[in-house]
Amino acid sequence: MRPARFPAVLAAVAVAVCLLPLARGADEPAGKPAEKPAEPLKIAQRTVASGGVVVAKLSNGLTVIVKATRSAPVVCVRAYVRAGSMYEGRYLGCGISHLVEHLVAKGAVHEGQSPRQQDTRSRVSDIGGQSNASTSMGRTQYYISAAAGRAMECIDLIADWMARPAITEEDFRREHGVVQRELELGKDNAGRQMWYAHGADAFRGHPAAVPIIGYEATLRKLTLDDVLDYHRRMYVPNNMLFVVVGDVDVKAALERTCKAFAGFEAGRLPDLSLPPVKPLPGIVRTVRPHPELKETLEEISFQSIPLLHEDLWPLDVLSTVLSAGESSRLVRKLRRELKLVTSISGSSWTPAWGKGIFNVSFRSAPDKADRAEKAVLHELRAVVGQNVSDDELARAKRQMIADFVYSQQSVESISQMLATDYLSTGDPGFSRDYTRRIQAVTAEQIRRVARKYLTFDRMVVTRLVPPGRFAAAGGSDKAAAKSSAVTLELPNGLKVVLNATDAVGLVSMAFVTKGGLLAEEARTNGIGGLMASLSTKGASQRSADQIARFFARAGGSISGACGNNSFYWRAAVLDDSFDEAIAILADVVQRPTFAEKELEILRPIRLAGIDRIKEDWFPELQRFFRGEFFGSAPYGLMTVGRREVVEAATVKQIAAHHRRCIRAGSSVLAIYGNFDVEAASKRVRKLFADLPVGQVELPSPAAPTVPAAGRMKVLKTEKRIAAVLVAAPGMKVDNLEDRFAVTVLDTIISGYQLPSGWLHTELRGKQLVYVVHAYNWAGLAPGAFMVYAAGQPEKAPEVVRIIRRNLKKAAGYKPSQDEIDRAVNTILTADLLGNQSMSDLAMSAALDELYGFGWDFRSKLEGLYRKVTPADVARVGRKYLGGGLLTVVTTPQPGLVEKGQADE
Repeated sequence: MRPARFPAVLAAVAVAVCLLPLARGADEPAGKPAEKPAEPLKIAQRTVASGGVVVAKLSNGLTVIVKATRSAPVVCVRAYVRAGSMYEGRYLGCGISHLVEHLVAKGAVHEGQSPRQQDTRSRVSDIGGQSNASTSMGRTQYYISAAAGRAMECIDLIADWMARPAITEEDFRREHGVVQRELELGKDNAGRQMWYAHGADAFRGHPAAVPIIGYEATLRKLTLDDVLDYHRRMYVPNNMLFVVVGDVDVKAALERTCKAFAGFEAGRLPDLSLPPVKPLPGIVRTVRPHPELKETLEEISFQSIPLLHEDLWPLDVLSTVLSAGESSRLVRKLRRELKLVTSISGSSWTPAWGKGIFNVSFRSAPDKADRAEKAVLHELRAVVGQNVSDDELARAKRQMIADFVYSQQSVESISQMLATDYLSTGDPGFSRDYTRRIQAVTAEQIRRVARKYLTFDRMVVTRLVPPGRFAAAGGSDKAAAKSSAVTLELPNGLKVVLNATDAVGLVSMAFVTKGGLLAEEARTNGIGGLMASLSTKGASQRSADQIARFFARAGGSISGACGNNSFYWRAAVLDDSFDEAIAILADVVQRPTFAEKELEILRPIRLAGIDRIKEDWFPELQRFFRGEFFGSAPYGLMTVGRREVVEAATVKQIAAHHRRCIRAGSSVLAIYGNFDVEAASKRVRKLFADLPVGQVELPSPAAPTVPAAGRMKVLKTEKRIAAVLVAAPGMKVDNLEDRFAVTVLDTIISGYQLPSGWLHTELRGKQLVYVVHAYNWAGLAPGAFMVYAAGQPEKAPEVVRIIRRNLKKAAGYKPSQDEIDRAVNTILTADLLGNQSMSDLAMSAALDELYGFGWDFRSKLEGLYRKVTPADVARVGRKYLGGGLLTVVTTPQPGLVEKGQADE
């Protein structure tokens, strides 16, 4: 398959993410005068590939790719090093590539500036960017995304990380501890442990079988000298790739790159050779217990091909036919008809370095796992024995084209695809050609590769089971100016936003209506989620299968969901399928059939989702917090629902809930993409004319209260880690007077979307947590300001004390204007980067209109944030954080927390 894609299980666990820590300064004394700047590098070779992609080779061997895009005023700068877990040589199994990743982007020294000026987090904050790094089997990557006007600063910063990192003993001790905590945290992650077990069997004897993060014992033994030795060997410019994508001038970006990497000399290329992947000896089966599981997880894999192989395209189409979308064979048969699984997916993963795997994975009730495995193998044998149908083939090809079109909407995804294509094949346009080659695949070719690679006497089967089953189992203003939105209101009160652009070949639709959890109480909790999901499984004269088949052919999708404050439906298709897609969306919203058969397919899936809450620390912590903080109010519930409600729900109850909740006066429809506005306006008026008039009646719960002295609640859990959440009563979403100042304060305390700030610096610096973050939850009813963290149980009491101390500090804190400006830059950049796709833009516009701010509210954000003053931040700090705090802790050792509370 094209290298930008990964199998679902691998994508979830094979990239160990480093949330960049706050730098502490470099080794060099601050007073040392700057050396004479080195001469800029020269461009030794320059080519222009398809799509205007410029590929340049610099005089030190560094390869640079630059692509200008004008869809949004943003930029993404990436650097890749061919330094992944497979290439660690004598350090294999130590996780040293991942540890170096944590250290490299820490505190680079820029020429002409002292280390005191080089605090990495300050530089990222000054740029207003989002920055992160990750390590995989074959490479380590670093990136920063920001507004296009900061592109040159982004180039400088990433270049400094690559060419001039400062790795000190203090930094090593801190991050060495952090990655050990990360490894411990991963033990509770069933998906991660599944891949470790499955990968070990699929690639036995090969470096790909080793976990990226390493093994506990060998990781612990690493020293600073080991890190410096590995870094010198791998981090040379001729072993790197540098990528710039966004609203930039190509020539200026290349010139800045040549200057930024001046003095970075070529080195000896490291040995990147790998042994061949050994053939499977037969059926390799492993069954393991996992303490947090309620369901059974299973992976079935067959050995296949490397990336550059003639069978790549038919194998990828076969995988799409089998498992992509509601109408695919495995989803339709096992989940919908036989009801044996709660989820099922597949992939054809073909790495550049050796044989890959053709994979099917599923989750099921433990007592259905054996039957599910047999059914999967039965369906796989069917494609060996008979050609796929013309309809299946056409739908698969359409979906794969759509995947490519959707992937071209953001600078992050474009830059990642160009880099991955180049590193894997030497051709940055491989993915574009890939979609063309897909169209030539025939049914006969698919059957041929199925016979060749689906070897039922040589496969890897890995199963994770619940412990009790083990024995038995054996845009910005610039962007807004390019669009011309039309708004209208139907006679029944429905508000509509139509925003057309020819920049993309697709259309995205979002229908939102007030309700969600606010329309439920304990005895009905879960009905809303069933209603929204079930509505897409049959509407008007269309069956669930017909709807699924249409969206598969249209290269799109449709979904319905229940949120905290609203119900929402989202649909997206390639632009030539818009007319029928909007008709189906109108039926789904207004005329769902709520078939009994479909409910019985959906019910076990929803119940499995409820049971899954206890598998992971964060949803478990959220459920505990909500119940303690909001009590019997709607926000005290979870959107997935209560088991007893979902078990007993009837189609009559669900239909009644739909009739009560869906009202035109409480709803907004937003459509973004490539369509004719006048024609769409006429269709919308006709299709949504039957939507009931009026507004939905929702309760207005009072704000939660916490005693001035605070309150603590502890829940015993069986997990290895402890999770902490500290919260204060919050605001409603329409409190704009306070909301923007609170968000600025939140960013100063803990960062915005990506962690930084006081809490991250102190808690990560002391190796007390793996993750910590704060956020302001504001809804149609009063919400909360909260901080959450996860770490080792014995450190939970100290984590609680530090969080509460920092929140009390925030209650009396008055920041400087410079701090506010940096925070606002970060917030605005995150908003730009998070709203690039048509789907995101449509959803954002619909919700902003629904809440009364206007569909174009995003275009006003910068002005509103720039008005925030130090006095405003100090005022909201006192108002929201000056009272009592609720602290909830989930931990396997509650006695430690209770003792720590008594000692305070």
